[in-house]
Amino acid sequence: MTLKNKRRDSLLRSRYGITLKEYNALHRIQKRKCSICGKPQQELKKRLDVDHNHKTGYIRGLLCPYCNRKLLKYLKDDKKRTQGLIKYLQRALEGDKKWK
Repeated sequence: MTLKNKRRDSLLRSRYGITLKEYNALHRIQKRKCSICGKPQQELKKRLDVDHNHKTGYIRGLLCPYCNRKLLKYLKDDKKRTQGLIKYLQRALEGDKKWK
């Protein structure tokens, strides 16, 4: 393992409790794309972020910086707020027949 990979592995372990090997496996499972918007890693300037619940530590997936820092930031890992957003958007998807 290169020094750069050792540092990355150490960072992932300390911040999220996962190894670089686990990160890379998740990266492959998601086909190297953001789990929300589907933007490919190669179109990003930075690596996909590890999205996790700050309260429980649960790893939800890998996200592009926009989806992680802009979209999910305001949910603040609040379950009720997240469920409300899901229901709200589901109604909008079903109700707006012109939205493609």
